Amino acid sequence: MSTLLAAADPTSHILPHDLFRLGDVWVTNHMLMALVAGVLMVVVFPLTFHRPVSDAPSGARNFFEAILEFLRSEVFRPALKEHTDRFVPFLWTLFFFILFCNLLGTIPLGDLLGLLSNGKLAHVGGAATGNVSTTGALALCALVAIHVSGVMQVARQLMRGTYGHHAHEHDGATDAAGAHASDHGRPHPGPTGARGMNPLLAVILALPLYLWNFAPHPFRPEPGQSRLMWIPDLLVWSMLLVLELVGALIKPFALMIRLFANMVAGHLVLAVLIGFIPVTLGVFAQIGIGIPVTVLSLLIRLLELFVAFLQAYIFTFLTTLFIAGAVAPEH
Repeated sequence: MSTLLAAADPTSHILPHDLFRLGDVWVTNHMLMALVAGVLMVVVFPLTFHRPVSDAPSGARNFFEAILEFLRSEVFRPALKEHTDRFVPFLWTLFFFILFCNLLGTIPLGDLLGLLSNGKLAHVGGAATGNVSTTGALALCALVAIHVSGVMQVARQLMRGTYGHHAHEHDGATDAAGAHASDHGRPHPGPTGARGMNPLLAVILALPLYLWNFAPHPFRPEPGQSRLMWIPDLLVWSMLLVLELVGALIKPFALMIRLFANMVAGHLVLAVLIGFIPVTLGVFAQIGIGIPVTVLSLLIRLLELFVAFLQAYIFTFLTTLFIAGAVAPEH
């Protein structure tokens, strides 16, 4: 009977389920799996990279180093340029947390424990990223990282005296020098003779200047042009600013929904397919349906493994582009 009820409600495999209470808070299976993913990261990476090696890496170290280097060199650096190493720790953490949550969701932990405990632990496990609260929290972290980084970048430029001087960053030699300096932990070289601003004043001015440049100024008067051009410029800029602010909210919302929907879809399809077996009348009919459903389920499981990596990559890649737009719009 419990099997039939589970088959009648395939969403029971993806909905959060209360496990136990901590004070006034119910801990759900998704919260538990998010905690497990975090603990695994804290344990796995220090054990894997606890000491430097001079020889070629092998085993788990080689696997993780390949992913880390690919992300840094092929995903982060083309977008962030000399700002890459500032954001590598955050972006690496974001990628692997999502990946670990996705992979834990592909393990039928709840089903195995449910069989062993006669259904009492049937809902332990699941994909934490299949919960919109988890993906929403990740999207909120991305939103804060994007715009706080943008404001702090303006403050840094004001303190260095490089604010508004981006022409030098388009020079090939200087850009290469900036990337080399970034690799060695040194700041990007600024214009010769630049005078910095007081740090307190720079922090105060950073937010309004960030908003001032948040939308384009299509009619900004060039040197020698009439200052009356500021009138159409401000009118158009104010309308564009509203659109840009709406877009700034839509971007993390899209990140949240994309990850949530993709992780839920695979589990829901699997639950529906498997649910066809117990509701079919007759043993031979169940066998006839069970064989193709089992094969198809295995193929979908393999697809879910691919999707687990793909969605972690997409979330991190888009976050990288959004951060790059905030801290390095000149690129």
